[in-house]
Amino acid sequence: MKKSRLTKILVEGNPTILKDLSTQVEDTMSIQMERSPKTSLVMMKARDSVSMQPFHMGEVLVTECTVSIQRAFGIGVLMGEEPERSYQIAVVDAAFNAELPFTKTWISTLEQEELNIRERHLKESAIVSRSQVNFNTMEDYNDKS
Repeated sequence: MKKSRLTKILVEGNPTILKDLSTQVEDTMSIQMERSPKTSLVMMKARDSVSMQPFHMGEVLVTECTVSIQRAFGIGVLMGEEPERSYQIAVVDAAFNAELPFTKTWISTLEQEELNIRERHLKESAIVSRSQVNFNTMEDYNDKS
């Protein structure tokens, strides 16, 4: 599983799943804290929708943590002030980087959670689209008056 995909699932997914996965690692492996969870500010990059040029929107508060398992590092970074979740993400990332045997059993759980996230996004999009204004309709109305 690619890092970007794994991170998206861990950050946006159910916090209970993340806690269960990190607890499984904590119960079986020795985890070395390389950098304890701490907050920092990072520049958020975006792309202008018209010119397609990148620009910096401003600073975003993130929490970051680094751990290691059997000399394999794991990093957890997420927006907001959430030290426990950044630690849990780092532990799961380190477990994947160390290629621990039980990480292969996590794939189906993570893929199911990815489907749940996708379904939640579709529901949110449907709610938002119901409130969109149809400007063509407004134009027709103004033309008639």
